[in-house]
Amino acid sequence: MVFEGLSPRLLSVLRFRLALTVTAFSAYIIGGYYLFPFSLPVMTSVTDRLIFTLRWQLLGGLTLLMGIQGVGKMRAKSEAASDPIKGNGEHLVSVQNKILRNTLEQFVFHFIGQLALCTYLSPEAMKTIPVLVTLFVIARIIFQIIYPIDAMKRIFGFMSTFLPTVGVYVYCLYCFLTQ
Repeated sequence: MVFEGLSPRLLSVLRFRLALTVTAFSAYIIGGYYLFPFSLPVMTSVTDRLIFTLRWQLLGGLTLLMGIQGVGKMRAKSEAASDPIKGNGEHLVSVQNKILRNTLEQFVFHFIGQLALCTYLSPEAMKTIPVLVTLFVIARIIFQIIYPIDAMKRIFGFMSTFLPTVGVYVYCLYCFLTQ
């Protein structure tokens, strides 16, 4: 099990943070869908919806740029870390590399899910895409800020990108199997 070996107190804290995270991102998605003033273009075909979705993915891709910048800043701070070939300073950039790797993994997962999702959504429901993308960006920024400070608190940023994407996959699989 994932939480095996954790103290009861730490397990309780993680459960609370997870519940808080699910509540926060659920409120954001629902509120964003109904309250954010998105002006959607006319999308009469799946191609139009794919183009709209691809354009929004540029924002999510910026989180990768932030991760690359984080690694670059750490390399610039140390001569040992500045030359990855020598390997003398890789420990100095290990946290930033983990953040970047996780962001890349999450972005690929998110990106593929959104491409599939837009093929199942009606044109009116396409405002879901900007809501999910902005949630992804905000959560990744939070993840990148908090991870180096306290890795155990990263659950909010991680789960706010992971769980909505899992929800997208579940919805898409349901649509795939029932249509």
